[in-house]
Amino acid sequence: MEILLSSLFLISGLILLILSSGWLVQSSVKIAIFFKLTPLFIGLVIVAFGTSAPEAGVGIMAAIKNQKGIALGNIIGSNISNIGLILGLCSMVRPLKVDKRIFKSELLMMCITFVLLFILCLDLYISRIDGLILIIGFIAFCFISYIKAKKSFNLSEISKFKFYKILETAKSKILVVVILLLSLFGVVWGADLMVRGGVKLAEIFKVSPWIIGITVFAIGTSLPELFASVTASLKNLPSISIGNILGSNIFNILFVLGIVSLIRPIPLDISVLKFELPVMCVFGFILFTVMRTGYKITRSEGLLMFLGYISFILFLIIKQ
Repeated sequence: MEILLSSLFLISGLILLILSSGWLVQSSVKIAIFFKLTPLFIGLVIVAFGTSAPEAGVGIMAAIKNQKGIALGNIIGSNISNIGLILGLCSMVRPLKVDKRIFKSELLMMCITFVLLFILCLDLYISRIDGLILIIGFIAFCFISYIKAKKSFNLSEISKFKFYKILETAKSKILVVVILLLSLFGVVWGADLMVRGGVKLAEIFKVSPWIIGITVFAIGTSLPELFASVTASLKNLPSISIGNILGSNIFNILFVLGIVSLIRPIPLDISVLKFELPVMCVFGFILFTVMRTGYKITRSEGLLMFLGYISFILFLIIKQ
C-alpha cells in the first residue's frame, strides 16, 4: 500500500509538473511577444525559464526537506539529459542549424557555467557564498540577454509558434500574467508531490536519493525541455530548440543551484567530483565541438550524443 501511494504521489506530481510547465512556456512566450523580444531570447531565457521550473521546484522543495542529494543530482542529471537525450533526439528528428551568435556567446556561456560549477565544487561544498556567486551570474546573464534581444527583434520565426487556443486569442496582459502565476503554482505543487513520492520510494527500495535524483527526477523534470525542443525542431524553429536547452542548462546551475545552496549549503561526495561533474563538462565540450563543425548538429552526431547518454545511465545503474 505504501509503495502504491508513493508511486501515485510521484506520478501525479510529474504529470502536474509537465502540464503546468506547458502552460508556463506558452504564457511566457506570449508575454515575450507582447514586449517584442527575439526568438533566441524567448528560447534562451523565457522558454528556458519555463522548462527549468520543474528543476527549480524539485530543487527548492528538496532543499527545504533537507534532501540535498536529490536537489544536486537532479540538476547535474538534467543538464546531461538536456544535451545527450534531448538535443540528441531533436537532431535525429531534424538536423539542427546553429546560429553563429549562439556558438560565440550562449554556448560559450553554458560551458563557462559548467566549469564554474566544477571549480566551486573542488572543496566538496557548495556554500551560501557560492550560491550568491551563482545568483549574481544569473542576473548578469539575464540582463545581457535582454539588452541583446531588444536590439534585434524579428517576429518571423516565432510567428510559427503554436499557442493554446485561450492564449492565441488573448489580448489582455493581465490574463496572461494570471495564467503564468497559476502555472508556477502548479509547478511548485507538482514538485512537492514528486519529491515526497520519490524520497519515500528511495527509502522503501533502499536506493540512494542521489541515484533517484540523477536518473528518475532528472529525466522526469527534463520532459518539458524535451517536449518544447522536439516541437520547436519539428516546426523548424532551431533558435528556440537549441536556445531552450542552452538556457535551461545555464538556469539550472546559476539560478536553481544558486537558490538551493542559499537555502541550504550542499556537501558533496568525492565520487560526484570524480564522475558526474566531469561527465557533465564532457557533454558540454562535445556539444561545443559538434556545433563548431559547420554550425549544425547532424543526425549521426545526434545519435552519438544519445548513445552517450544511454551509456551514462547504464553505468550509473551498474555502479549502484
